[in-house]
Amino acid sequence: MNDFIEKLYNKTISRDNVYAKALAHLLFREVIEDAHSKYNIPQEDIKKMCKDAVNRAALFLEIQKDPDLYKAFAIEAFDSAKWDEPQMTKELKERLEFYKEIAEDLKLKI
Repeated sequence: MNDFIEKLYNKTISRDNVYAKALAHLLFREVIEDAHSKYNIPQEDIKKMCKDAVNRAALFLEIQKDPDLYKAFAIEAFDSAKWDEPQMTKELKERLEFYKEIAEDLKLKI
Protein backbone atom coordinates (compact mmCIF):
# COMPACT_ATOMS: atom_id res chain seq x y z
CA MET A 1 0.00 0.00 0.00
CA ASN A 2 1.39 3.39 -0.79
CA ASP A 3 2.41 5.46 2.24
CA PHE A 4 -0.20 8.18 1.72
CA ILE A 5 -3.11 5.72 1.53
CA GLU A 6 -1.82 3.85 4.57
CA LYS A 7 -1.53 7.06 6.59
CA LEU A 8 -4.98 8.17 5.46
CA TYR A 9 -6.48 4.80 6.41
CA ASN A 10 -4.75 4.71 9.80
CA LYS A 11 -5.88 8.24 10.62
CA THR A 12 -9.45 7.42 9.60
CA ILE A 13 -9.69 4.09 11.44
CA SER A 14 -8.37 5.65 14.66
CA ARG A 15 -11.33 8.01 14.96
CA ASP A 16 -14.24 7.36 17.31
CA ASN A 17 -17.30 5.61 15.88
CA VAL A 18 -15.67 5.27 12.48
CA TYR A 19 -18.00 2.50 11.26
CA ALA A 20 -21.19 4.33 12.22
CA LYS A 21 -19.90 7.41 10.40
CA ALA A 22 -18.81 5.36 7.38
CA LEU A 23 -22.20 3.67 7.19
CA ALA A 24 -24.07 6.97 7.49
CA HIS A 25 -21.86 8.47 4.81
CA LEU A 26 -22.39 5.55 2.44
CA LEU A 27 -26.15 5.41 2.90
CA PHE A 28 -27.00 9.04 3.39
CA ARG A 29 -24.45 11.77 2.81
CA GLU A 30 -24.30 11.86 -0.99
CA VAL A 31 -28.08 11.50 -1.22
CA ILE A 32 -28.71 14.39 1.15
CA GLU A 33 -26.12 16.58 -0.58
CA ASP A 34 -28.16 16.25 -3.78
CA ALA A 35 -31.31 17.30 -1.90
CA HIS A 36 -29.38 20.10 -0.18
CA SER A 37 -28.45 21.57 -3.55
CA LYS A 38 -31.78 20.97 -5.23
CA TYR A 39 -34.04 22.24 -2.43
CA ASN A 40 -31.74 24.76 -0.72
CA ILE A 41 -31.88 23.00 2.64
CA PRO A 42 -30.05 25.14 5.22
CA GLN A 43 -26.63 23.89 6.35
CA GLU A 44 -27.74 23.64 10.00
CA ASP A 45 -30.55 21.28 8.93
CA ILE A 46 -28.09 19.19 6.92
CA LYS A 47 -25.81 18.98 9.96
CA LYS A 48 -28.70 17.75 12.13
CA MET A 49 -29.72 15.18 9.49
CA CYS A 50 -26.14 13.89 9.30
CA LYS A 51 -25.99 13.62 13.10
CA ASP A 52 -29.27 11.69 13.10
CA ALA A 53 -27.93 9.40 10.37
CA VAL A 54 -24.77 8.64 12.37
CA ASN A 55 -26.85 7.94 15.48
CA ARG A 56 -29.06 5.54 13.54
CA ALA A 57 -26.05 3.87 11.92
CA ALA A 58 -24.55 3.33 15.38
CA LEU A 59 -27.84 1.80 16.52
CA PHE A 60 -27.86 -0.53 13.51
CA LEU A 61 -24.29 -1.64 14.18
CA GLU A 62 -25.24 -2.37 17.80
CA ILE A 63 -28.33 -4.31 16.71
CA GLN A 64 -26.29 -6.30 14.21
CA LYS A 65 -24.16 -7.76 17.02
CA ASP A 66 -27.13 -9.71 18.44
CA PRO A 67 -28.75 -12.26 16.09
CA ASP A 68 -32.14 -11.96 17.81
CA LEU A 69 -32.14 -8.17 17.62
CA TYR A 70 -30.98 -8.36 14.00
CA LYS A 71 -33.94 -10.61 13.15
CA ALA A 72 -36.31 -8.23 14.94
CA PHE A 73 -34.81 -5.31 12.99
CA ALA A 74 -36.40 -6.67 9.81
CA ILE A 75 -39.67 -5.08 10.98
CA GLU A 76 -38.19 -1.79 9.72
CA ALA A 77 -38.82 -3.04 6.16
CA PHE A 78 -42.59 -3.16 6.69
CA ASP A 79 -43.26 0.25 5.13
CA SER A 80 -40.88 -0.35 2.25
CA ALA A 81 -42.77 -3.25 0.65
CA LYS A 82 -43.45 -1.26 -2.54
CA TRP A 83 -39.90 0.05 -2.92
CA ASP A 84 -37.78 -1.13 -5.83
CA GLU A 85 -35.40 -3.98 -5.19
CA PRO A 86 -31.74 -3.03 -4.66
CA GLN A 87 -29.53 -2.75 -7.74
CA MET A 88 -25.79 -3.06 -7.94
CA THR A 89 -25.18 0.02 -10.05
CA LYS A 90 -21.92 0.76 -11.84
CA GLU A 91 -21.05 3.27 -9.12
CA LEU A 92 -21.66 0.72 -6.36
CA LYS A 93 -19.66 -1.96 -8.20
CA GLU A 94 -16.77 0.49 -8.47
CA ARG A 95 -17.06 1.31 -4.77
CA LEU A 96 -17.03 -2.40 -3.91
CA GLU A 97 -13.90 -2.88 -6.01
CA PHE A 98 -12.29 0.06 -4.20
CA TYR A 99 -13.04 -1.56 -0.82
CA LYS A 100 -11.65 -4.87 -2.05
CA GLU A 101 -8.42 -3.19 -3.15
CA ILE A 102 -8.02 -1.55 0.24
CA ALA A 103 -8.84 -4.80 2.04
CA GLU A 104 -6.27 -6.64 -0.06
CA ASP A 105 -3.69 -3.97 0.64
CA LEU A 106 -4.44 -4.26 4.35
CA LYS A 107 -4.23 -8.05 4.13
CA LEU A 108 -7.89 -8.43 5.12
CA LYS A 109 -10.31 -10.99 3.80
CA ILE A 110 -13.73 -9.91 2.59
